[in-house]
Amino acid sequence: MRRRLADSLRHVWEQAGSYLKISPEDFQQFLSRLERQPVSPLTFSFYFDAVLAIEENDLDRASRLIKEMFRLSDPLSGTQIAELGDPAQDPIARRYADFIDTDPSFKFEIFPPSAPAAQACRAQIKGAFALLDAGDPVLAAEIRALLRQIILAAGSLDKSVMTFDGASSFMLWGAIIINANRQDGDLEMVQMLAHESAHNLLFGLSADGELVQNTADELYSSPLRKDPRPMDGIYHATFVTARMHRAVKQLLDSGTLSAPDREKALKDLEINTRLFKQGFETVRQHARLSPLGATIMQGASDYMAPFL
Repeated sequence: MRRRLADSLRHVWEQAGSYLKISPEDFQQFLSRLERQPVSPLTFSFYFDAVLAIEENDLDRASRLIKEMFRLSDPLSGTQIAELGDPAQDPIARRYADFIDTDPSFKFEIFPPSAPAAQACRAQIKGAFALLDAGDPVLAAEIRALLRQIILAAGSLDKSVMTFDGASSFMLWGAIIINANRQDGDLEMVQMLAHESAHNLLFGLSADGELVQNTADELYSSPLRKDPRPMDGIYHATFVTARMHRAVKQLLDSGTLSAPDREKALKDLEINTRLFKQGFETVRQHARLSPLGATIMQGASDYMAPFL
């Protein structure tokens, strides 16, 4: 993803660099840093905004956005956990909120988490990684490699209002947002991390080309949502359920789960199997997959076949 971003920025510079109020030295230094080490997930959001500004011929705004991108701090080693600021007051928090909440069919409010909720969520994340480190260290390492940031936020407590459990965005690649008001335990958090990191994995793989060729206005039943969804969303949801199943199955097979967690894990395997079967049937019947998309889904299907 960083290499693709660097290549695209070079193209932007070749086409529009002479019109942008940016130092060539600063531009080259940033590209060198981008190709050498991880960067803030916010980098991708500034890139998308800057390209849109150039397309709208707003070169002053594009220059400002690129300069702001250059000034972003690189993430520390490992996965950073941070609380969302107030989107009404903090422009960075507003940026996270805007780029996570991009689905026009599913709008939700997002707030800073309360201190107790954030503390409890941090403890769940720590417990989830402890389970993974003991029972599935390969997946634990992969999640840490994919996720540079876990942002703790809060959704509405009003049960009549749409809210979220977790969220990811191609335009914030390397970050996920988790609703800190969740009351689940460590095993559920394992599945949340497996779920959202799987979206980031698919985002990264789709940088090489689309996974599905259905149009966005073709809507179908989704395994993880009540509302009809575009095929791209159903493809993601189907792959994600296989990923969650695998995470739970590995922990069960490792013998590291407590008796209560083992009982819950067996129920979760049944749920994830049912959801995968539902999603995969929709994909099989209606999806027009690219060769890349077919290869990835075949891997998920091959893994799930013994459990269906």
